[in-house]
Amino acid sequence: MMGAMRPIVMRARLLVPAVLAVLAAAAPARADVLKVGDHLAELDVATDGNGKPLKLKSFKGKWIVVTVGADWCKPCAKELPTWDKLAGELKGKVVFVAVDIDDEIDVGKKVHDKLKLKNMVRAYMPAEKSGVAGNYGSDHMPSTFVADGQGVVRLVREGRGASGPRATSPAAARRTARTSAAAPGRRAPARACRPRSA
Repeated sequence: MMGAMRPIVMRARLLVPAVLAVLAAAAPARADVLKVGDHLAELDVATDGNGKPLKLKSFKGKWIVVTVGADWCKPCAKELPTWDKLAGELKGKVVFVAVDIDDEIDVGKKVHDKLKLKNMVRAYMPAEKSGVAGNYGSDHMPSTFVADGQGVVRLVREGRGASGPRATSPAAARRTARTSAAAPGRRAPARACRPRSA
């Protein structure tokens, strides 16, 4: 009986890697979203409100909260004012960066103006031109990343689609920003917004 099983086992050993290779090739590509322990990806094509390049490395040595959104993301519009208020409360201790990934920079500026963001650093990084937008969860928003002074990600909050919970409450935002330094490596619960289909 063992002799009869041997050809089947040998074929399975050859077939399984081939099937796995085909499945891996057919799997949809998804950008590697930053995880706890990763270094922040530099904002490759981001500019500030005046059109000047904006680089995260200019904040080296400071804790950074990077939140990514777009004009069509309703939870983003609810969440950004909360982060902006907290940015004012923690000014000088933590830098808050609002990254808008709309393909038209003027659209992102209008969103930030409408929300009256005054305490956050405003950044505009068109997703269609950026090689790192996917690293910041551009396919599930709002996404927020908290990094220490060396740029190491200590907390990640990714959106998860239209079925997820609502945007962050003010109390939850304060807890996230204040406790991330005390509990590095924590992954926060997801909340929701997916991009519009083209």
